[in-house]
Amino acid sequence: MRILLFIPLFLSLFACGNKQDQGPAEESFDLEAIKSYIVAMEDTLAMAYAEKDHHLFQKFYAENAVTYGEGREQLFGKQQIVNHFKNTVAADTVRNYNFKYTTIDVFSTSKDMAVESGRWTEYDDAGNEIDHGFYMVLFQEVNGRLVSTRDMWNSAISN
Repeated sequence: MRILLFIPLFLSLFACGNKQDQGPAEESFDLEAIKSYIVAMEDTLAMAYAEKDHHLFQKFYAENAVTYGEGREQLFGKQQIVNHFKNTVAADTVRNYNFKYTTIDVFSTSKDMAVESGRWTEYDDAGNEIDHGFYMVLFQEVNGRLVSTRDMWNSAISN
């Protein structure tokens, strides 16, 4: 009879022990919302280039960002990236910068990090394609918003 009393106690302890092994529940996230946000970030980046606006441009990057661009050394930190933009794009009084960014894929398993791959196209003032290529951006959440912490791009047109 005593053994019958211990069976329910043993089973309840076993069930509680299994719940502890499962770990904390993963916080849910909305991948479509993350994709929409990233597309809006790319649209903002294109606008920053078109307007040669370094204030708008800097919203794309985290303080510790690193960027890898074709034909130049990598840039470390938001300040160096923004200074490069100021010295090349914003200071250019001749050339217009008309870019279109097209998101191909966004990969994410949580709300605080995502990897985007995409295609960029640059157009002249008449709307003719000048160049195009591909990019990849690692977005991480900083102060409640996803910003670029690493990005790289290349041109698909060989010179």
